[in-house]
Amino acid sequence: MSARARLTPQMQDYEAKFTDGGDVRWLPYLMYFHPAGHRSTTVNTDSVGFRYATTADGRPVSVADHDGIDSVRLLAGSSTVFGIGAAGDDWTLPSRLTAHDPRPEPWLNFGGRSFNSTQELLLLTLYRHLLPKVEEIVLFSGFNNLGLARQPQSRRGDHGAFFNAGQFFDALPAEVADSPSMFQRLRGIGPSRPAQDEPVPSMEEQLDYATDLTLRHLRQWQTVAKDLGAKLTYVLQPLAGWVRPTGSPEEEEIFAELDAIGGFTATYGDILRTEVNLDYAARIETGAKEMGVGFVNLSPVLADAITDDQWLFVDRIHFNDEGHDFVARKLLQLL
Repeated sequence: MSARARLTPQMQDYEAKFTDGGDVRWLPYLMYFHPAGHRSTTVNTDSVGFRYATTADGRPVSVADHDGIDSVRLLAGSSTVFGIGAAGDDWTLPSRLTAHDPRPEPWLNFGGRSFNSTQELLLLTLYRHLLPKVEEIVLFSGFNNLGLARQPQSRRGDHGAFFNAGQFFDALPAEVADSPSMFQRLRGIGPSRPAQDEPVPSMEEQLDYATDLTLRHLRQWQTVAKDLGAKLTYVLQPLAGWVRPTGSPEEEEIFAELDAIGGFTATYGDILRTEVNLDYAARIETGAKEMGVGFVNLSPVLADAITDDQWLFVDRIHFNDEGHDFVARKLLQLL
């Protein structure tokens, strides 16, 4: 049995429906989103695809299913917010925030798996009408913009490269996909496969681009938050390599297996360095402060609090149940 199957059996449920090879719904404007109305012991989604969180009294609640709840807090972002790695909906970050937050409003799960900051913002634009009063928004994000910034300019367009590009363009009708346009240039090229005729941008260029895109969209989040009367905080999500150079024994066993299968370190190893985290965080923090938006770089916070044998990650981006609970507790101390 593999290390992942033995240590994180819940990941099989995610891989069946919530990975690139799973049940991707192609949607106008948003590109793709989660299966709607999905039911399993691991993950459940509402009528439009948002994952359920759990209220303090154990009731499932979501963006499209919150009857009787007048006001909420919103945790937005990508797959870490969605909760890849959690054994159930009640172990995701929004659920753990609610479990430990003395304030009465539950936290809703507003995460979109594999989303960049453009898609995170579009998700808010398209589904804001479903929300009750929002007291607070925490945008828990950052890695995907930086990971996708290694794509050459021709792959980014005006609003950033996106994951699942190969699948999307394969799904287009042949007459569209074969037209002499950016569709043709992008067809079949995924996020970690740059064009052969264009060099991978330097880390400095990647940081510049990811920061600019992040702050451009953060300003729009700020505009919406002000309109909602909600407090806004940007949290730069932690990565395993940003928290500590060597993980727990369980993490190291899983990481080695994942590297052998998919080569995460070969593709993103330069991003996993601590100095990249600190540089990226400083850039975003400067821009956020100029806007009057709160900022948290969570990786150093976890680094100071974690023990050497504490197992938090199921891969270099996502948490297990203990990790979700630990991160939620630490985050609440900073908001």
